[in-house]
Amino acid sequence: MFAIGAGSELVGVSDYCNYPQAAKQLPRTGTALTPNYEAIVRLGPTLILCEAAESAPRRELTALGVTKFIPWLSLEDIVAGTRLLGALSGEAENAGALATKLWDGLAVAENPSGPRVLAVLGEGDAKLSEIYFIKRNSIHGAALRAAGARNAVATDIPGVPRLSVEELIRLDPEAIIVLVAPNAAGDADILREYRALAPLTANKNNRITVLKSDEAFANGPRILTLAEHLKQKLAELFPASAKNP
Repeated sequence: MFAIGAGSELVGVSDYCNYPQAAKQLPRTGTALTPNYEAIVRLGPTLILCEAAESAPRRELTALGVTKFIPWLSLEDIVAGTRLLGALSGEAENAGALATKLWDGLAVAENPSGPRVLAVLGEGDAKLSEIYFIKRNSIHGAALRAAGARNAVATDIPGVPRLSVEELIRLDPEAIIVLVAPNAAGDADILREYRALAPLTANKNNRITVLKSDEAFANGPRILTLAEHLKQKLAELFPASAKNP
């Protein structure tokens, strides 16, 4: 909404909204899965915007007022959702320009000779009991593809994308990129358990790395910045490929 020039229309945001700076000043209203109904009622919005998550409490939110549930997972979802936000806010021209920019930047075919990369979301405790990864049928998967990599998990995944350690070893990606917040622990702490997995090809070739990026946890226009960061990281891991695409 801020990116299309409609930020002034917002009276509240989710607990996760941290960008741009103006969003941090707005009242918090919970999340798509656990809305703060009292906070929403106090704000009296004329329209409620909610991600169309499977577990979103549609009946409860609709009872509070007009609610639009917008799919927001894949590139196609986000491009269509951006245009819808433009129509709802009177900023159709700006929204159309942003949608085109997202599509042009991310709607690229997978590089058949690109490295097989597993991008995972780093946990605060760096434990590997479950590994949450970027699935190819998501906006983050599109960013990884636009960066020139093949997703090591080569099939579309419904629901929560996670692997066990045993599945990771069987998958054996050429590289692993652990995405963490900028204020996360040091790289050595984050990667300790990955580097203990001696059978991994990525380990043997020293291609397990950390990417500290706030954009890794966003699914708005900053996803284009994430794609650039991933491209830079791949160039570090595979310098020969970067020189000879």
